[in-house]
Amino acid sequence: MFHPWGILRKLGHIRLTWADLPVGVLGYTNGVDEIVMDKRLLQVERRCTLTHELVHIEYGHTRCQSMKVERQVCAEASRRLIPIEQMLKHVPWARNLQELAEELWVTRTVLDDRIQCLTKDEWALIDALETQSGW
Repeated sequence: MFHPWGILRKLGHIRLTWADLPVGVLGYTNGVDEIVMDKRLLQVERRCTLTHELVHIEYGHTRCQSMKVERQVCAEASRRLIPIEQMLKHVPWARNLQELAEELWVTRTVLDDRIQCLTKDEWALIDALETQSGW
């Protein structure tokens, strides 16, 4: 399982602060040495938001990004948080996407992002599971 908190610890120069952010803003980064996250986030939201902001830092984003770039960051964060092996492990028995997200310890939004960026090969693996299990 991807562990963004461990990565944050290894990147000792990055300061994480908590704040009351505006509705709809879960977190942001200056792209260099600071991540700010909303202090009202649930643990799963913190995990997903931290991963998203770490990707921004890794990519060197130091200001607001276009929607195209944000979609790329969302896709990369979702791939890190949901490896295909984990998805394949839980897809056969999850009754719906919300339950699948909970089992994968991600938000429904992150799961939706991951579904949007599945490769043809990954879809083929899921299709094979669906054929076997009737999902």
